[in-house]
Amino acid sequence: MEKLLALPLVDLCNNLLVNQPQLYQKLLDIYPSYNNSLEFCMGTIQEMTDGDVYEAIDQYSKQNAIAYVHFRNVKGKVPNYQEVFVDEGDIDMIKALRIFKKNNFDGVLIPDHTPQMTCNAPWHAGMAFARGYMKAALSIVNNE
Repeated sequence: MEKLLALPLVDLCNNLLVNQPQLYQKLLDIYPSYNNSLEFCMGTIQEMTDGDVYEAIDQYSKQNAIAYVHFRNVKGKVPNYQEVFVDEGDIDMIKALRIFKKNNFDGVLIPDHTPQMTCNAPWHAGMAFARGYMKAALSIVNNE
């Protein structure tokens, strides 16, 4: 039997490589290249204690530095935040999509994890809701 190692507990909020939106720029500046781009999770940016999700979207989409977007919403900030459905959180998702459009974002939007629903297929139902919302929101923004 392998010996188990006792690992110290760490404060994850303060020991992450990137725990504030502006720190992404440091990562991008280490190796400036189209191939060095972000997995941009809107919910993660929103729940960080500093910064502004709309400013981050604008900054990084202007640089063409976002490979793909995790399209999710939250209420609150670390350590007191809650994942919610895309239409319920602190992020105005239509406003966010308008910024992506303004900056000619040409990447992928991915529906991210959603709250559990009470039904026979909770994951599928949550994803269906998120995708339907995304489709409607994109239609609104693209037809403006």
